[in-house]
Amino acid sequence: MSRYFFYLFLMCMFINTIFFVPRLLMNERFDGAIMSVILAVIIGSTSAILFTKAMRKFPGEGLPEITARMLPGFLRIPLLLFLGVMWAIAGAVILISFSMITLRFLNPEANATVLLLCYCTVGAWSARFRPVAILNLAEFIIVLNSPFVLYIMFKTLSSPWFDWDSVKILSDYVLHPPTWTAVAAASYPFTGYINMALYNRAFNQTRLKGLWLIPIIGVSILFVSFVVPIGLLGIDSSGDYLYTWITAADTLRMQYGFIERVVYLFLFIYIGFSLLFVTVTWNVGALLIRDCFKRRNLTIKKVKVPLATIICVSFAAATLIAGIYLDDKSLIGFVAHWQILRLASETFLVLLVVWLSWRNKYA
Repeated sequence: MSRYFFYLFLMCMFINTIFFVPRLLMNERFDGAIMSVILAVIIGSTSAILFTKAMRKFPGEGLPEITARMLPGFLRIPLLLFLGVMWAIAGAVILISFSMITLRFLNPEANATVLLLCYCTVGAWSARFRPVAILNLAEFIIVLNSPFVLYIMFKTLSSPWFDWDSVKILSDYVLHPPTWTAVAAASYPFTGYINMALYNRAFNQTRLKGLWLIPIIGVSILFVSFVVPIGLLGIDSSGDYLYTWITAADTLRMQYGFIERVVYLFLFIYIGFSLLFVTVTWNVGALLIRDCFKRRNLTIKKVKVPLATIICVSFAAATLIAGIYLDDKSLIGFVAHWQILRLASETFLVLLVVWLSWRNKYA
């Protein structure tokens, strides 16, 4: 159980290195980002530990089974529907963002709609798999790609072009009060633990070791994701880029590598991470919504179609429509507001599961 938990945790940590977290923190770098990161580490680590320990009280059960036993239907169904939609949005914004990144950095001549359609198709197809198969896929992708990610992070920090003086300027803004947007963004990399709301079904044992690693890993990756763009692009100009981490990675070269520009290696690695993230989030979201209903299949023209498959296709269709109408800046603006809602709903879910575990203990 321990290793799969940390695979989900690392997936969220790595995926947020290049997407919205650095961009949102750059916007607040002079207005409370440092204090927000410190507060987010405390909130994220505490939530992860509390939620994980609470879920251990329900071995082999996911949130649908727990709420079915302990909550009335008029509360349970809206809760699962809302959480399912939140998980679906989490995957959708990553998919839309990565299609934009692919167009901008890898293949500018591709058709944007066709590219997003391909990503949505792969995401919906893979999200249909059983949770155990998805956990095994997560293990394969993370074990395969983690050494390359760590190498790139090391290369950025050891680059002769990395300006530590720009990073030191941040010390002048340490005492600025945190902002909700920055706290919500900085806490997002810790969110991998919340997938145990469903994947706890796959584990009948209650032991989970190494929870003390959560704040250490979180601080390390947040530090790198925040300071690398500042060190390589400058504290003033780092706020001028939409994709700060990708632009920072594009300043690096591998002199003796078969790929000279580090950004290409970086993006190809993150194709796997992005599709894995979408697979996990859409799988969790689809199963949460499916478990609101008694039926597991729908008959369409005398063919039984799993309800989870229909839900995944609906996620893909909604993502495709949203991707057609959103551009880079409007997507980031949407995510900034969604992050605040996510943090509030995630905190509520953690407190709810902790309360249910306490209630179950003394029932």
